[in-house]
Amino acid sequence: MSHEAPGHHISSPQLLWATFAALVALTLLTVAVSTVSLKDFPVQYVLPMVYDHPMDVSWLDMPITLGIATVKALLVAVIFMHLQHDKLFNSAILIGAMVFLVLFLGMTVLDSHEYDPQIDSYQQDRAAEANP
Repeated sequence: MSHEAPGHHISSPQLLWATFAALVALTLLTVAVSTVSLKDFPVQYVLPMVYDHPMDVSWLDMPITLGIATVKALLVAVIFMHLQHDKLFNSAILIGAMVFLVLFLGMTVLDSHEYDPQIDSYQQDRAAEANP
């Protein structure tokens, strides 16, 4: 008696190696993005018709790295966890979990700068106390 589920799928070594290569490339891209300073990014080379001087796009660091991490997680789920050969319900659960994760993180990021003035005044008070 076999314990294998009907329709069992075995991925080819070429697909697994290609996925591995993609994951390594995306990891290297994440490292490259983290080492590049986006404080004075030369936007005029990317969008010359809109901007003519460098600008601060450091706020894009987190969305870019989270986007790369999401692509890597989806590659692992689809290829290594065989989600492309599984029931549609499992894919729906994964998509729902990702949507709620984005919503929860988005709400946290929206609230992250709410208390900046109070933190700044606290740090200034501490600095004034340390240097009378």
